[in-house]
Amino acid sequence: MSKKGNRYPEEFKKKAIAYSQQPGNTIASAAKKFEISDQTLRNWMKSMGEKKPAARLKVVQLEKELKETKRRLEGLELTNEILIKATAIFAASKQ
Repeated sequence: MSKKGNRYPEEFKKKAIAYSQQPGNTIASAAKKFEISDQTLRNWMKSMGEKKPAARLKVVQLEKELKETKRRLEGLELTNEILIKATAIFAASKQ
């Protein structure tokens, strides 16, 4: 039983890997789009020294946490502004 050798050009492999690492994409979705198996794509990633999927998931998770933190900060800043204005109004009415 002999191996077939390089069936796919290097550029094709790089495009598939790059697509799989874009936010929102997975190895499975990239493999389906490029009509290759998940394992083939994983092998290419390993041979080219690309980030492991777990590392990429960590980045996605951190981006999600950052977005949530920014949203929460905006809400707290708005609350703070309202409280400052309310304090000024109550202080003015007591004089």
